[in-house]
Amino acid sequence: MTLKVPGYTPKKRNSGTRKRQAIILISTEGKNQTETNYFNGFSNRKVHIYFAPGRFTDPVNMVKKLSGAMKNLGFDSKLGDKAFCLIDADVSPSKNQEIAEADTIARQKGIDLIVSAPCFELWFLCHYSFSLKQYGSNDELIADLMKNKDFSDYKKNCIGLYDKLLPRLDKAINNAKRLEEELIKLGKTKHTVDFSPSTEAYHVVETIKQIEKSNSES
Repeated sequence: MTLKVPGYTPKKRNSGTRKRQAIILISTEGKNQTETNYFNGFSNRKVHIYFAPGRFTDPVNMVKKLSGAMKNLGFDSKLGDKAFCLIDADVSPSKNQEIAEADTIARQKGIDLIVSAPCFELWFLCHYSFSLKQYGSNDELIADLMKNKDFSDYKKNCIGLYDKLLPRLDKAINNAKRLEEELIKLGKTKHTVDFSPSTEAYHVVETIKQIEKSNSES
Protein backbone atom coordinates (compact mmCIF):
# COMPACT_ATOMS: atom_id res chain seq x y z
CA MET A 1 0.00 0.00 0.00
CA THR A 2 1.44 3.37 -1.02
CA LEU A 3 0.84 6.27 1.34
CA LYS A 4 0.53 9.75 -0.05
CA VAL A 5 0.00 13.06 1.69
CA PRO A 6 -3.27 14.50 0.28
CA GLY A 7 -2.84 17.81 -1.50
CA TYR A 8 0.93 17.67 -1.27
CA THR A 9 3.47 17.36 -4.05
CA PRO A 10 7.09 16.94 -2.91
CA LYS A 11 8.90 20.23 -3.26
CA LYS A 12 11.33 20.55 -6.14
CA ARG A 13 14.51 22.48 -5.53
CA ASN A 14 14.00 26.25 -5.94
CA SER A 15 10.35 25.72 -6.93
CA GLY A 16 8.94 28.03 -4.24
CA THR A 17 6.28 25.47 -3.33
CA ARG A 18 4.70 26.14 0.07
CA LYS A 19 6.08 23.92 2.82
CA ARG A 20 3.56 21.33 3.91
CA GLN A 21 2.54 20.70 7.50
CA ALA A 22 4.33 18.09 9.57
CA ILE A 23 2.82 14.61 9.66
CA ILE A 24 2.75 11.77 12.17
CA LEU A 25 3.10 8.16 11.11
CA ILE A 26 2.16 5.38 13.54
CA SER A 27 2.61 1.62 13.44
CA THR A 28 0.49 -0.62 15.70
CA GLU A 29 0.50 -4.35 16.40
CA GLY A 30 -1.25 -6.95 14.26
CA LYS A 31 -4.99 -6.98 13.68
CA ASN A 32 -5.73 -4.99 16.82
CA GLN A 33 -7.19 -1.64 15.81
CA THR A 34 -7.61 -0.25 19.34
CA GLU A 35 -4.60 2.06 19.12
CA THR A 36 -5.44 3.06 15.55
CA ASN A 37 -9.02 3.96 16.47
CA TYR A 38 -7.82 5.95 19.47
CA PHE A 39 -5.09 7.99 17.79
CA ASN A 40 -7.23 8.57 14.71
CA GLY A 41 -9.35 10.77 16.96
CA PHE A 42 -6.49 13.28 17.16
CA SER A 43 -6.35 13.73 13.38
CA ASN A 44 -7.72 17.06 12.15
CA ARG A 45 -6.88 19.91 9.81
CA LYS A 46 -4.04 21.01 12.10
CA VAL A 47 -2.30 17.63 12.40
CA HIS A 48 -2.13 14.82 9.85
CA ILE A 49 -1.92 11.31 11.30
CA TYR A 50 -1.28 8.24 9.15
CA PHE A 51 -0.99 4.56 10.01
CA ALA A 52 1.52 2.15 8.52
CA PRO A 53 0.05 -0.90 6.75
CA GLY A 54 0.85 -4.43 7.84
CA ARG A 55 -0.19 -6.85 10.55
CA PHE A 56 3.11 -7.77 12.16
CA THR A 57 3.17 -8.36 15.90
CA ASP A 58 6.92 -8.73 16.43
CA PRO A 59 8.81 -5.45 17.08
CA VAL A 60 11.56 -5.97 14.49
CA ASN A 61 9.25 -6.51 11.54
CA MET A 62 7.00 -3.70 12.72
CA VAL A 63 9.92 -1.27 12.66
CA LYS A 64 11.06 -2.48 9.23
CA LYS A 65 7.56 -2.14 7.79
CA LEU A 66 7.22 1.33 9.28
CA SER A 67 10.52 2.36 7.71
CA GLY A 68 9.18 1.35 4.29
CA ALA A 69 5.98 3.31 4.89
CA MET A 70 8.04 6.39 5.74
CA LYS A 71 9.62 6.29 2.28
CA ASN A 72 6.24 5.89 0.57
CA LEU A 73 4.81 8.81 2.51
CA GLY A 74 7.60 11.20 1.58
CA PHE A 75 8.66 11.36 5.21
CA ASP A 76 10.97 14.27 6.03
CA SER A 77 12.17 14.82 9.59
CA LYS A 78 13.40 18.30 8.61
CA LEU A 79 9.75 19.27 8.18
CA GLY A 80 8.96 17.99 11.66
CA ASP A 81 7.60 14.59 10.58
CA LYS A 82 7.58 11.96 13.33
CA ALA A 83 7.29 8.17 13.16
CA PHE A 84 6.21 6.05 16.13
CA CYS A 85 6.18 2.28 16.49
CA LEU A 86 3.85 1.17 19.29
CA ILE A 87 4.66 -2.18 20.87
CA ASP A 88 3.63 -4.13 23.96
CA ALA A 89 6.39 -5.49 26.16
CA ASP A 90 4.03 -8.18 27.52
CA VAL A 91 5.33 -10.10 30.55
CA SER A 92 7.83 -12.67 29.27
CA PRO A 93 11.57 -11.80 29.56
CA SER A 94 12.01 -13.44 26.15
CA LYS A 95 10.59 -10.23 24.65
CA ASN A 96 13.60 -8.21 25.82
CA GLN A 97 15.83 -9.32 22.96
CA GLU A 98 13.20 -8.47 20.36
CA ILE A 99 12.68 -5.02 21.85
CA ALA A 100 16.43 -4.36 21.99
CA GLU A 101 16.90 -5.35 18.35
CA ALA A 102 13.93 -3.26 17.26
CA ASP A 103 15.25 -0.33 19.28
CA THR A 104 18.58 -0.42 17.46
CA ILE A 105 16.93 -0.44 14.03
CA ALA A 106 14.44 2.25 15.06
CA ARG A 107 17.20 4.65 16.10
CA GLN A 108 18.97 4.09 12.77
CA LYS A 109 15.76 4.84 10.85
CA GLY A 110 14.68 7.87 12.87
CA ILE A 111 11.75 6.03 14.47
CA ASP A 112 10.61 6.44 18.07
CA LEU A 113 9.88 3.08 19.68
CA ILE A 114 6.93 3.53 22.04
CA VAL A 115 6.80 0.73 24.58
CA SER A 116 3.91 -0.08 26.92
CA ALA A 117 4.45 -2.65 29.65
CA PRO A 118 2.70 -4.91 29.83
CA CYS A 119 0.32 -3.51 27.16
CA PHE A 120 -1.11 -0.36 25.60
CA GLU A 121 -4.27 -0.51 27.72
CA LEU A 122 -2.15 0.82 30.59
CA TRP A 123 -2.35 4.19 28.83
CA PHE A 124 -6.14 4.08 29.16
CA LEU A 125 -5.83 3.10 32.82
CA CYS A 126 -3.57 6.12 33.42
CA HIS A 127 -6.57 8.34 32.66
CA TYR A 128 -8.16 7.11 35.88
CA SER A 129 -5.49 6.19 38.38
CA PHE A 130 -1.84 5.89 39.31
CA SER A 131 -0.57 2.53 40.53
CA LEU A 132 2.68 0.58 40.49
CA LYS A 133 0.74 -2.69 40.61
CA GLN A 134 2.56 -5.52 38.87
CA TYR A 135 0.56 -7.53 36.35
CA GLY A 136 1.11 -11.18 35.52
CA SER A 137 -0.61 -10.85 32.15
CA ASN A 138 -2.22 -8.34 29.81
CA ASP A 139 -5.62 -9.79 30.71
CA GLU A 140 -5.07 -8.90 34.37
CA LEU A 141 -4.49 -5.27 33.47
CA ILE A 142 -7.52 -5.17 31.18
CA ALA A 143 -9.63 -6.63 34.00
CA ASP A 144 -8.58 -3.67 36.18
CA LEU A 145 -9.38 -1.26 33.35
CA MET A 146 -12.87 -2.74 33.02
CA LYS A 147 -13.61 -1.89 36.66
CA ASN A 148 -14.06 1.68 35.44
CA LYS A 149 -17.65 2.21 34.28
CA ASP A 150 -16.41 3.86 31.09
CA PHE A 151 -14.69 0.58 30.16
CA SER A 152 -17.08 -1.98 31.63
CA ASP A 153 -17.76 -3.35 28.14
CA TYR A 154 -14.24 -2.86 26.77
CA LYS A 155 -13.04 -5.06 23.96
CA LYS A 156 -10.30 -4.89 21.37
CA ASN A 157 -11.01 -2.73 18.31
CA CYS A 158 -13.60 -0.62 20.13
CA ILE A 159 -14.29 2.90 18.90
CA GLY A 160 -15.08 6.21 20.58
CA LEU A 161 -12.20 6.07 23.05
CA TYR A 162 -10.73 9.42 22.05
CA ASP A 163 -13.89 11.37 22.92
CA LYS A 164 -14.41 9.35 26.09
CA LEU A 165 -10.89 9.94 27.40
CA LEU A 166 -10.14 13.47 26.18
CA PRO A 167 -11.30 15.24 29.38
CA ARG A 168 -8.82 13.13 31.38
CA LEU A 169 -5.88 13.51 28.97
CA ASP A 170 -3.71 15.74 31.17
CA LYS A 171 -4.16 13.35 34.09
CA ALA A 172 -3.05 10.43 31.91
CA ILE A 173 0.08 12.26 30.77
CA ASN A 174 1.00 13.13 34.34
CA ASN A 175 0.38 9.58 35.60
CA ALA A 176 2.43 8.03 32.78
CA LYS A 177 5.34 10.37 33.48
CA ARG A 178 5.10 9.69 37.19
CA LEU A 179 5.20 5.91 36.60
CA GLU A 180 8.32 6.37 34.50
CA GLU A 181 10.01 8.46 37.18
CA GLU A 182 9.20 5.94 39.92
CA LEU A 183 10.51 2.98 37.92
CA ILE A 184 13.75 4.82 37.15
CA LYS A 185 14.17 5.49 40.89
CA LEU A 186 13.76 1.75 41.46
CA GLY A 187 16.64 1.10 39.05
CA LYS A 188 14.50 -0.38 36.28
CA THR A 189 15.69 -0.18 32.65
CA LYS A 190 13.51 1.40 29.98
CA HIS A 191 12.36 -0.73 27.05
CA THR A 192 12.48 -3.95 29.00
CA VAL A 193 9.73 -6.22 30.29
CA ASP A 194 10.81 -5.32 33.83
CA PHE A 195 10.07 -1.60 33.27
CA SER A 196 6.46 -2.18 34.26
CA PRO A 197 3.87 -0.82 34.61
CA SER A 198 4.73 1.94 32.16
CA THR A 199 3.62 3.44 28.88
CA GLU A 200 5.36 5.89 26.57
CA ALA A 201 2.12 6.70 24.75
CA TYR A 202 2.29 10.18 26.23
CA HIS A 203 5.22 10.93 23.90
CA VAL A 204 2.92 10.50 20.91
CA VAL A 205 0.19 12.66 22.44
CA GLU A 206 2.57 15.46 23.38
CA THR A 207 4.06 15.44 19.88
CA ILE A 208 0.58 15.68 18.38
CA LYS A 209 -0.26 18.62 20.64
CA GLN A 210 3.05 20.33 19.77
CA ILE A 211 2.45 20.00 16.02
CA GLU A 212 -1.13 21.16 16.48
CA LYS A 213 0.05 24.28 18.28
CA SER A 214 2.75 24.97 15.69
CA ASN A 215 0.32 24.63 12.78
CA SER A 216 -2.17 26.90 14.52
CA GLU A 217 0.43 29.63 14.83
CA SER A 218 1.74 29.35 11.26
